[in-house]
Amino acid sequence: MTSLAESPNMLKMSEPLVEFARHLEPLFPHMEWDLKRSDYTIDSAQYLAVTLYVTLTVFFLCAAALVAPVAFVKGWEESYSVVLVTIGVTGIMFVYMLIVPKVKMSSRARIIDRDLEYMLKDMQIQLTSGVPLFDTLVNIARGEYGECSKICEDIIHKVEQGNSITEVLDEMGLLSPSEYLRKTLWQIVNALKSGSDVAKALEAISTDIRLEKENKIKAYGKELNLHGLIYMMLAVIIPSMGVTLLVILSSFIGGGVINESLFWVIMAALLMFQALFISFVKNKRPNI
Repeated sequence: MTSLAESPNMLKMSEPLVEFARHLEPLFPHMEWDLKRSDYTIDSAQYLAVTLYVTLTVFFLCAAALVAPVAFVKGWEESYSVVLVTIGVTGIMFVYMLIVPKVKMSSRARIIDRDLEYMLKDMQIQLTSGVPLFDTLVNIARGEYGECSKICEDIIHKVEQGNSITEVLDEMGLLSPSEYLRKTLWQIVNALKSGSDVAKALEAISTDIRLEKENKIKAYGKELNLHGLIYMMLAVIIPSMGVTLLVILSSFIGGGVINESLFWVIMAALLMFQALFISFVKNKRPNI
């Protein structure tokens, strides 16, 4: 699916900023590689132009929706806080647009690593059975290995265009967001150049991936113990003891300060904390 930065309308609207964005490229030397490894089809200048366009749009929208009404009603002297909010929101949007490629690259790497072990086992079986490497890649591309099948399809397409398979594998290794896939492709290249057994190299990488997955599961289990303790403290023990203490204090200082509204605020805060905590634990779970 085409991302916001790659949409034709966005590229057309941000086109006047491309030349200026080219002067910013030295400030972001890794942007080009991040975009390629994130599977973007635009270069760094185009992406920076889109980033500037989105940032300026957010700035003018915030200025029109927040700063202008406050300045009109209360005057410029009373609108400094709103101006700071506008600048802050604009800065956050600029930083967000800059880190999107890295986030997408990390997400794509996790998706690749999830299917890579099974793909390597399939390749190992086929190569051991005497199937040529190119035919093995064709079978993997037709398989259901998600992003791994898509990468194999790109490799086949470039080889069919007349490129050397070692050069294509080397290039795809550079463009891979997954460290293990990069190591896999380069191991295949080294095996092809040295004439060694490709299946044995794939077996070693597959073993490393399996061991890392086991270590991630063990580490996640240990983290869950700490997370469970934090949850019990912040969501069960402290609220229950705090509410009990508030009830006792209300009998001494009166109900003016401690009333029903305060308890509803505590309830809302607990619900928000539990939602954030569940989301945090879910994101920490290994994607294997």
